[in-house]
Amino acid sequence: MREMLTKTGLGVLITLFFCNGMAFSQATVSMENDNFKIVVSTANGVISSLFVKKNKTELVAEPRLAANFRINLQLKDNMANYIDGAEQKAKSVTQKGNIITVAYAGMKSPLGTYPIDLTYTITLNDDAISFKSKLTNKDKNPISEFWFPRIGGIKDFGSTREAKLAVPTYNTECGHNLNLFKEFPGMRRLGAEAAEFSTDYMYTTMPWWDIYDQKNDVGLYLGYHDTICRVSTMHTYLMPDMSGSTDTWLTKEQAAGKPVGLVFSHVRYPFIKSGETLESGEFIVHAHTGDWHKGTEVYRKWFMHNFPFDHSENWLRKKRMWFSSIIYQPEDRIVTDFKGYNQWTKDANEFGITTHELIGWNSGGLERNYPNYVPEEKIGGNVEFKKLLADIKKRGDKCLVFTNYNILDENTDWYKKDLHKYMAQTQYGRQAIGMGWGESTLLARKGLDVRYHVRSSVVPGIQKILDDKFLQLVKDGAQGFQMDKIISGASLDFNPLNTLKPDVALTEGLIQAIANLDRKAKAINPDFQMAAESGIDRYLPYFAVGYRNAKANAIASLRYVFPEWTSAIHVFYPRDFKGINSAILSGAVVCVEPDEYQGSLKQDIYKDLGAYLKETDRIREELNDLIFMAKFYDNQGAFINEISSAGALLYK
Repeated sequence: MREMLTKTGLGVLITLFFCNGMAFSQATVSMENDNFKIVVSTANGVISSLFVKKNKTELVAEPRLAANFRINLQLKDNMANYIDGAEQKAKSVTQKGNIITVAYAGMKSPLGTYPIDLTYTITLNDDAISFKSKLTNKDKNPISEFWFPRIGGIKDFGSTREAKLAVPTYNTECGHNLNLFKEFPGMRRLGAEAAEFSTDYMYTTMPWWDIYDQKNDVGLYLGYHDTICRVSTMHTYLMPDMSGSTDTWLTKEQAAGKPVGLVFSHVRYPFIKSGETLESGEFIVHAHTGDWHKGTEVYRKWFMHNFPFDHSENWLRKKRMWFSSIIYQPEDRIVTDFKGYNQWTKDANEFGITTHELIGWNSGGLERNYPNYVPEEKIGGNVEFKKLLADIKKRGDKCLVFTNYNILDENTDWYKKDLHKYMAQTQYGRQAIGMGWGESTLLARKGLDVRYHVRSSVVPGIQKILDDKFLQLVKDGAQGFQMDKIISGASLDFNPLNTLKPDVALTEGLIQAIANLDRKAKAINPDFQMAAESGIDRYLPYFAVGYRNAKANAIASLRYVFPEWTSAIHVFYPRDFKGINSAILSGAVVCVEPDEYQGSLKQDIYKDLGAYLKETDRIREELNDLIFMAKFYDNQGAFINEISSAGALLYK
């Protein structure tokens, strides 16, 4: 009997050991070519290996952090109901040719089970891996976050921990200056499971990151290619936390048994429910030689295929200099009237400037009474406004009329009685953004007492109001607009008047509104053009010039990826020769704003600056096709050594 029990017990142990062994030795499917090898678990669809052959890097170097997706299904009593993809049982994981397909039917979290279906594909194409997904939520509660793909366990890219990240920022030079593997650029925020770093495709100009291993001259492009513009986030956790030391990574010993590594995710905010489906664009992982300049070739190719544009014959894109002035300030200070501004444009013309930005022309002045875009009576009203535009046009010059799109002054009776219903909203019916600017008083300049503005939704009611106002300006003679604060116009929007989802209402929705305005304006004046204070690339077909995408010796990476476009650099100090030089260096527009938008260029204090503008523009005209309208090479094939004792270069 004892012998039988011993044998039976041994058999149970063997069975348990075997079963446990199966649990931890899951079957996999894999694909491989000359650039990548990718392995996916058939049990849960987790990416258990992603090997980059160009620099022999295993991205899933810490298997305990291997991942695939994450979902947040918001409940009324728990808004942080996360569903972890690694904890789900896949319905099927199949491989056919160069495609792995993973499917799930039903999901679970620690709080329950839910009727959520997900299918995603991983496609291996030469030097790129493509991730696509179809997510259907049959639950009544909304999916607020969809993290896909997730690549977990990254400890290096290369072998030296020196690979650096480049991010396409709004108005600074794009460079590989963020060391994810030694000097993690993020922090641990309240409630976060680890230290985190992220960027949002509302404020970065393009939806990509690029990691560069300089030692091996290998880059890894991570980009989201979607023809529908959505709010999205590039996100990475550093697990389990930052060290607090100069080297921000914990060592294996310091981590006390916890896994150490990065978990990268691309996050969208779909808010789908009750049978709704999100079909994603493509997320691309692309291995390439060189840095981000080379890596983004794949993005430009995709973008120009889907959103082709050409500004080579656009008069606004050809203008190398603007004059700009704010003639009526928000605290009721009149700087000049329409007649006085007209004289200033004539003064600017003497220095070769033929494009003029008119600011503070509207009811109440700058940052007042939006969207009441009608000429202010105190400075001449509609009669003098139209005379001004006609006179500028008669001289062969151009006038850009300053406007905004979805920005409302919340202090007006119009807003309080009617327009308030158009305010863009959070889920709580509020708005986090507080936009207020002042000029004429110290209180106002310090922001202690200003008129605050809100971002509006983009829905038919407000669109009609805006389009009617703007198209009347075109009929009155406006040859173009400089549309301000477009970069402030994007966010999630839960206004119940929306017909679009919150993540596209103020991205794709705003883009389509601008496109519609552009078409209508060109129907009135085929030569109508727009510049804008915008951030993301999807506006490039409509805005040939960005207002604030450059500063110092830097210009946004949009300039390299899309040389059809450029930005303005703002010059207002009497001796700001360096600002002019910077514009010449990057092929930017010089926007001249004497007395900080308050005066004429034809003043003694600006005499030297005016002469320098005129002479440098003469040279730029001679070399126009080489240094202004040509392809911008950024720092490729050349570099600048700054001599510390030289100071600002004053003359050529």
